[in-house]
Amino acid sequence: MDDCLDYEKPPESAGVKVSRYAPSPTGPLHLGNLRTALLAWLQARLSGADFILRMEDLDLPRVKAGSAKQIIDDLLWLGLDWDQGPSECAGVDDYYQSQRTDLYQQALLSLYAKGLVYPCYCSRKDIREAASAPHGKLPIYPGTCRNLDNDINPANEQSVNGRMPAWRFKVSDQNIAFTDKLMGEYCQNLQVETGDFVLRRSDGLFAYQLAVVVDDIEMGITDVLRGEDLLDSTCRQIALYQALDAPVPDFWHVGLMQDEQGKRMSKRDDSDSISQLRANGAEAESIISMLAYSCGLLATNQPISAKELLSELSIMKFIFCVQREVS
Repeated sequence: MDDCLDYEKPPESAGVKVSRYAPSPTGPLHLGNLRTALLAWLQARLSGADFILRMEDLDLPRVKAGSAKQIIDDLLWLGLDWDQGPSECAGVDDYYQSQRTDLYQQALLSLYAKGLVYPCYCSRKDIREAASAPHGKLPIYPGTCRNLDNDINPANEQSVNGRMPAWRFKVSDQNIAFTDKLMGEYCQNLQVETGDFVLRRSDGLFAYQLAVVVDDIEMGITDVLRGEDLLDSTCRQIALYQALDAPVPDFWHVGLMQDEQGKRMSKRDDSDSISQLRANGAEAESIISMLAYSCGLLATNQPISAKELLSELSIMKFIFCVQREVS
Protein backbone atom coordinates (compact mmCIF):
# COMPACT_ATOMS: atom_id res chain seq x y z
CA MET A 1 0.00 0.00 0.00
CA ASP A 2 3.02 2.33 0.22
CA ASP A 3 2.49 3.62 -3.33
CA CYS A 4 -0.87 5.09 -2.27
CA LEU A 5 0.32 7.33 0.55
CA ASP A 6 1.04 10.52 -1.39
CA TYR A 7 -2.42 12.06 -1.43
CA GLU A 8 -4.23 15.22 -0.44
CA LYS A 9 -7.10 14.97 1.99
CA PRO A 10 -10.40 15.71 0.24
CA PRO A 11 -12.93 18.09 1.80
CA GLU A 12 -15.17 16.51 4.41
CA SER A 13 -18.95 16.47 4.01
CA ALA A 14 -21.52 16.31 6.80
CA GLY A 15 -24.78 14.44 7.16
CA VAL A 16 -26.05 10.89 6.84
CA LYS A 17 -24.61 9.10 3.82
CA VAL A 18 -26.28 6.37 1.78
CA SER A 19 -24.64 4.54 -1.12
CA ARG A 20 -25.83 1.70 -3.34
CA TYR A 21 -24.94 -0.97 -5.84
CA ALA A 22 -27.60 -1.60 -8.48
CA PRO A 23 -26.87 -4.50 -10.84
CA SER A 24 -29.16 -5.68 -13.63
CA PRO A 25 -30.10 -9.38 -13.29
CA THR A 26 -29.64 -10.10 -16.98
CA GLY A 27 -26.98 -12.76 -16.51
CA PRO A 28 -24.08 -13.72 -14.22
CA LEU A 29 -21.83 -10.99 -12.84
CA HIS A 30 -18.42 -10.82 -14.53
CA LEU A 31 -15.19 -9.50 -13.04
CA GLY A 32 -15.86 -5.96 -14.28
CA ASN A 33 -19.25 -5.90 -12.53
CA LEU A 34 -17.63 -7.28 -9.40
CA ARG A 35 -14.88 -4.68 -9.35
CA THR A 36 -17.50 -1.93 -9.42
CA ALA A 37 -19.42 -3.74 -6.67
CA LEU A 38 -16.27 -3.97 -4.55
CA LEU A 39 -15.48 -0.28 -5.05
CA ALA A 40 -19.06 0.73 -4.23
CA TRP A 41 -18.94 -1.39 -1.06
CA LEU A 42 -15.58 0.04 -0.02
CA GLN A 43 -16.70 3.63 -0.66
CA ALA A 44 -19.78 3.09 1.49
CA ARG A 45 -18.00 1.35 4.34
CA LEU A 46 -15.08 3.81 4.38
CA SER A 47 -17.50 6.77 4.35
CA GLY A 48 -19.65 5.36 7.14
CA ALA A 49 -22.58 5.20 4.73
CA ASP A 50 -25.48 2.79 4.69
CA PHE A 51 -25.11 0.46 1.73
CA ILE A 52 -28.13 -0.56 -0.35
CA LEU A 53 -28.40 -3.37 -2.88
CA ARG A 54 -31.05 -2.76 -5.54
CA MET A 55 -31.96 -4.94 -8.50
CA GLU A 56 -32.49 -2.97 -11.71
CA ASP A 57 -34.80 -5.49 -13.35
CA LEU A 58 -37.01 -2.94 -15.07
CA ASP A 59 -36.35 -4.23 -18.60
CA LEU A 60 -38.16 -7.51 -17.99
CA PRO A 61 -37.59 -8.95 -21.51
CA ARG A 62 -33.84 -8.98 -20.76
CA VAL A 63 -34.04 -10.36 -17.22
CA LYS A 64 -32.87 -13.96 -16.84
CA ALA A 65 -34.60 -16.21 -14.34
CA GLY A 66 -32.41 -16.93 -11.33
CA SER A 67 -29.94 -14.12 -12.03
CA ALA A 68 -30.98 -11.97 -9.05
CA LYS A 69 -30.60 -14.85 -6.62
CA GLN A 70 -27.21 -15.74 -8.14
CA ILE A 71 -26.01 -12.14 -7.82
CA ILE A 72 -27.05 -12.06 -4.16
CA ASP A 73 -25.27 -15.35 -3.50
CA ASP A 74 -22.09 -14.28 -5.32
CA LEU A 75 -21.84 -10.94 -3.50
CA LEU A 76 -22.30 -12.55 -0.10
CA TRP A 77 -19.75 -15.24 -0.97
CA LEU A 78 -17.25 -12.47 -1.69
CA GLY A 79 -18.00 -10.83 1.66
CA LEU A 80 -19.81 -7.80 0.21
CA ASP A 81 -22.79 -7.31 2.51
CA TRP A 82 -25.43 -4.58 2.58
CA ASP A 83 -27.61 -2.76 5.10
CA GLN A 84 -30.77 -2.64 3.01
CA GLY A 85 -31.84 -4.80 0.09
CA PRO A 86 -33.15 -8.20 -0.94
CA SER A 87 -32.37 -11.17 1.24
CA GLU A 88 -30.35 -14.21 0.23
CA CYS A 89 -33.39 -16.46 -0.01
CA ALA A 90 -36.18 -14.28 -1.33
CA GLY A 91 -36.78 -10.99 -3.06
CA VAL A 92 -37.92 -7.91 -1.15
CA ASP A 93 -40.27 -5.95 -3.39
CA ASP A 94 -38.94 -2.51 -2.41
CA TYR A 95 -35.53 -3.35 -3.85
CA TYR A 96 -36.64 -4.62 -7.26
CA GLN A 97 -37.39 -1.95 -9.87
CA SER A 98 -40.05 -4.11 -11.51
CA GLN A 99 -42.11 -3.72 -8.32
CA ARG A 100 -41.71 0.07 -8.15
CA THR A 101 -43.45 1.22 -11.32
CA ASP A 102 -46.16 3.11 -9.40
CA LEU A 103 -43.44 5.44 -8.10
CA TYR A 104 -42.15 6.07 -11.61
CA GLN A 105 -45.67 6.81 -12.85
CA GLN A 106 -46.19 9.30 -10.02
CA ALA A 107 -42.96 11.06 -10.94
CA LEU A 108 -43.95 11.15 -14.61
CA LEU A 109 -47.31 12.72 -13.72
CA SER A 110 -45.55 15.26 -11.50
CA LEU A 111 -43.26 16.27 -14.35
CA TYR A 112 -46.27 16.45 -16.69
CA ALA A 113 -48.03 18.80 -14.26
CA LYS A 114 -44.98 21.07 -14.49
CA GLY A 115 -45.11 21.05 -18.29
CA LEU A 116 -41.83 19.17 -18.56
CA VAL A 117 -42.91 16.04 -20.45
CA TYR A 118 -44.83 15.44 -23.66
CA PRO A 119 -46.02 12.50 -25.77
CA CYS A 120 -43.90 11.52 -28.74
CA TYR A 121 -45.19 9.36 -31.59
CA CYS A 122 -41.96 9.24 -33.58
CA SER A 123 -40.45 5.89 -34.48
CA ARG A 124 -36.71 5.31 -34.46
CA LYS A 125 -36.78 5.55 -38.24
CA ASP A 126 -38.58 8.90 -38.03
CA ILE A 127 -35.92 10.24 -35.70
CA ARG A 128 -33.02 9.00 -37.83
CA GLU A 129 -34.49 10.62 -40.92
CA ALA A 130 -35.37 13.92 -39.21
CA ALA A 131 -32.15 14.42 -37.24
CA SER A 132 -29.73 16.49 -39.26
CA ALA A 133 -26.64 16.04 -37.10
CA PRO A 134 -26.22 12.64 -35.43
CA HIS A 135 -24.11 12.89 -32.28
CA GLY A 136 -22.23 9.83 -31.09
CA LYS A 137 -24.07 6.54 -31.44
CA LEU A 138 -27.62 7.92 -31.64
CA PRO A 139 -29.13 10.87 -33.51
CA ILE A 140 -30.32 13.82 -31.44
CA TYR A 141 -34.09 13.95 -31.15
CA PRO A 142 -35.14 17.02 -33.21
CA GLY A 143 -38.20 17.89 -31.09
CA THR A 144 -40.74 16.87 -33.71
CA CYS A 145 -43.57 16.27 -31.20
CA ARG A 146 -42.54 18.88 -28.64
CA ASN A 147 -45.21 21.43 -29.55
CA LEU A 148 -48.04 19.19 -30.68
CA ASP A 149 -51.45 20.51 -29.67
CA ASN A 150 -53.01 17.72 -27.60
CA ASP A 151 -54.60 17.27 -24.22
CA ILE A 152 -53.53 13.75 -23.36
CA ASN A 153 -51.46 13.01 -20.29
CA PRO A 154 -49.56 9.94 -19.06
CA ALA A 155 -52.69 8.71 -17.30
CA ASN A 156 -55.08 8.89 -20.27
CA GLU A 157 -52.82 8.40 -23.25
CA GLN A 158 -54.18 7.19 -26.56
CA SER A 159 -52.75 5.81 -29.78
CA VAL A 160 -52.29 7.76 -33.00
CA ASN A 161 -52.36 5.72 -36.19
CA GLY A 162 -52.08 2.61 -34.05
CA ARG A 163 -48.99 3.83 -32.18
CA MET A 164 -48.88 4.56 -28.46
CA PRO A 165 -46.71 7.49 -27.41
CA ALA A 166 -43.39 7.53 -25.66
CA TRP A 167 -43.03 10.31 -23.08
CA ARG A 168 -40.09 12.67 -23.41
CA PHE A 169 -38.52 15.13 -20.98
CA LYS A 170 -38.11 18.68 -22.24
CA VAL A 171 -34.50 19.71 -21.83
CA SER A 172 -33.47 23.35 -21.67
CA ASP A 173 -30.75 25.18 -23.56
CA GLN A 174 -28.30 25.47 -20.70
CA ASN A 175 -25.16 23.79 -19.49
CA ILE A 176 -25.38 21.26 -16.68
CA ALA A 177 -22.08 20.75 -14.89
CA PHE A 178 -20.94 18.72 -11.92
CA THR A 179 -17.69 17.65 -10.31
CA ASP A 180 -17.22 13.90 -10.26
CA LYS A 181 -15.43 12.72 -7.12
CA LEU A 182 -12.95 10.76 -9.22
CA MET A 183 -13.04 12.15 -12.77
CA GLY A 184 -13.35 15.85 -12.06
CA GLU A 185 -15.37 18.43 -13.98
CA TYR A 186 -17.98 17.31 -16.51
CA CYS A 187 -20.45 19.43 -18.45
CA GLN A 188 -23.16 18.93 -21.07
CA ASN A 189 -25.70 21.07 -22.88
CA LEU A 190 -28.55 18.57 -23.11
CA GLN A 191 -30.35 20.39 -25.89
CA VAL A 192 -27.25 20.15 -28.04
CA GLU A 193 -25.87 16.77 -26.97
CA THR A 194 -28.89 14.57 -26.17
CA GLY A 195 -32.12 16.34 -27.07
CA ASP A 196 -35.40 15.63 -25.28
CA PHE A 197 -35.01 12.12 -23.88
CA VAL A 198 -37.47 9.32 -23.20
CA LEU A 199 -38.82 8.70 -19.70
CA ARG A 200 -41.37 6.04 -20.63
CA ARG A 201 -41.23 4.02 -23.80
CA SER A 202 -44.14 3.48 -26.17
CA ASP A 203 -44.40 -0.13 -24.95
CA GLY A 204 -45.04 1.14 -21.41
CA LEU A 205 -41.60 0.34 -19.94
CA PHE A 206 -40.06 3.15 -17.92
CA ALA A 207 -36.64 4.30 -19.02
CA TYR A 208 -33.52 3.84 -16.91
CA GLN A 209 -32.98 7.59 -16.58
CA LEU A 210 -36.26 8.17 -14.73
CA ALA A 211 -36.30 4.95 -12.70
CA VAL A 212 -32.79 5.33 -11.31
CA VAL A 213 -33.40 8.94 -10.26
CA VAL A 214 -36.73 8.16 -8.58
CA ASP A 215 -35.18 5.20 -6.77
CA ASP A 216 -32.18 7.18 -5.57
CA ILE A 217 -34.40 10.02 -4.36
CA GLU A 218 -36.80 7.69 -2.54
CA MET A 219 -33.96 5.71 -0.95
CA GLY A 220 -32.09 8.84 0.14
CA ILE A 221 -28.97 8.04 -1.88
CA THR A 222 -26.21 10.61 -1.28
CA ASP A 223 -23.37 8.92 -3.20
CA VAL A 224 -23.51 7.04 -6.51
CA LEU A 225 -20.45 5.00 -7.47
CA ARG A 226 -20.74 3.28 -10.85
CA GLY A 227 -18.85 2.58 -14.07
CA GLU A 228 -17.66 5.38 -16.32
CA ASP A 229 -19.91 4.06 -19.10
CA LEU A 230 -22.74 5.83 -17.26
CA LEU A 231 -20.93 9.17 -17.00
CA ASP A 232 -22.76 10.39 -20.10
CA SER A 233 -26.13 9.77 -18.39
CA THR A 234 -25.36 11.91 -15.36
CA CYS A 235 -26.33 15.34 -16.66
CA ARG A 236 -29.70 14.01 -17.82
CA GLN A 237 -30.24 12.57 -14.37
CA ILE A 238 -29.21 15.83 -12.70
CA ALA A 239 -31.84 17.61 -14.81
CA LEU A 240 -34.43 15.18 -13.45
CA TYR A 241 -33.28 15.62 -9.84
CA GLN A 242 -33.69 19.36 -10.27
CA ALA A 243 -37.08 19.03 -11.95
CA LEU A 244 -38.28 16.81 -9.08
CA ASP A 245 -36.96 19.31 -6.52
CA ALA A 246 -34.57 16.77 -5.03
CA PRO A 247 -30.94 17.10 -3.90
CA VAL A 248 -28.34 15.81 -6.35
CA PRO A 249 -26.04 13.08 -4.98
CA ASP A 250 -22.28 13.01 -5.32
CA PHE A 251 -21.11 10.91 -8.27
CA TRP A 252 -18.09 8.61 -8.36
CA HIS A 253 -17.41 7.16 -11.83
CA VAL A 254 -14.81 4.41 -11.91
CA GLY A 255 -12.89 2.93 -14.80
CA LEU A 256 -14.15 -0.20 -16.51
CA MET A 257 -12.22 -3.43 -16.23
CA GLN A 258 -10.90 -4.75 -19.54
CA ASP A 259 -10.15 -8.23 -20.78
CA GLU A 260 -6.80 -9.45 -22.11
CA GLN A 261 -7.58 -7.93 -25.53
CA GLY A 262 -8.19 -4.52 -23.96
CA LYS A 263 -11.95 -4.70 -24.51
CA ARG A 264 -14.62 -3.88 -21.96
CA MET A 265 -15.84 -7.02 -20.21
CA SER A 266 -19.31 -8.24 -21.14
CA LYS A 267 -21.85 -10.63 -19.67
CA ARG A 268 -21.77 -12.44 -22.99
CA ASP A 269 -18.43 -13.99 -21.99
CA ASP A 270 -19.30 -16.49 -19.28
CA SER A 271 -15.64 -17.44 -18.83
CA ASP A 272 -15.20 -14.23 -16.81
CA SER A 273 -18.33 -14.76 -14.70
CA ILE A 274 -17.99 -15.19 -10.96
CA SER A 275 -20.23 -18.25 -11.16
CA GLN A 276 -17.81 -19.97 -13.53
CA LEU A 277 -14.79 -18.98 -11.47
CA ARG A 278 -16.43 -20.40 -8.34
CA ALA A 279 -17.28 -23.61 -10.18
CA ASN A 280 -13.61 -23.90 -11.18
CA GLY A 281 -12.51 -23.69 -7.54
CA ALA A 282 -11.54 -20.01 -7.20
CA GLU A 283 -11.43 -18.63 -3.66
CA ALA A 284 -13.12 -15.39 -2.63
CA GLU A 285 -9.89 -13.96 -1.19
CA SER A 286 -8.04 -14.45 -4.49
CA ILE A 287 -10.77 -12.70 -6.45
CA ILE A 288 -10.91 -9.77 -4.01
CA SER A 289 -7.14 -9.44 -4.25
CA MET A 290 -7.15 -9.52 -8.05
CA LEU A 291 -9.87 -6.86 -8.25
CA ALA A 292 -8.22 -4.59 -5.67
CA TYR A 293 -4.80 -4.96 -7.29
CA SER A 294 -6.23 -4.14 -10.73
CA CYS A 295 -7.21 -0.64 -9.61
CA GLY A 296 -4.24 0.14 -7.37
CA LEU A 297 -5.75 -0.54 -3.96
CA LEU A 298 -3.15 -3.23 -3.27
CA ALA A 299 0.55 -3.14 -4.06
CA THR A 300 0.77 -6.94 -4.35
CA ASN A 301 -1.66 -9.55 -5.59
CA GLN A 302 -1.82 -11.59 -2.39
CA PRO A 303 -5.13 -13.18 -1.29
CA ILE A 304 -7.12 -10.97 1.05
CA SER A 305 -10.70 -10.91 2.30
CA ALA A 306 -13.01 -7.97 1.74
CA LYS A 307 -12.95 -7.13 5.46
CA GLU A 308 -9.16 -7.31 5.59
CA LEU A 309 -8.91 -5.03 2.58
CA LEU A 310 -11.29 -2.59 4.23
CA SER A 311 -9.14 -2.48 7.36
CA GLU A 312 -6.09 -1.47 5.29
CA LEU A 313 -7.78 1.52 3.64
CA SER A 314 -9.08 4.95 4.53
CA ILE A 315 -11.44 6.97 2.39
CA MET A 316 -8.55 9.28 1.48
CA LYS A 317 -6.38 6.38 0.30
CA PHE A 318 -9.35 4.94 -1.59
CA ILE A 319 -9.95 8.21 -3.45
CA PHE A 320 -6.28 8.71 -4.25
CA CYS A 321 -5.73 5.21 -5.62
CA VAL A 322 -8.95 4.91 -7.63
CA GLN A 323 -8.67 8.49 -8.89
CA ARG A 324 -5.17 7.76 -10.16
CA GLU A 325 -6.43 4.61 -11.90
CA VAL A 326 -9.11 6.49 -13.86
CA SER A 327 -7.04 9.59 -14.67
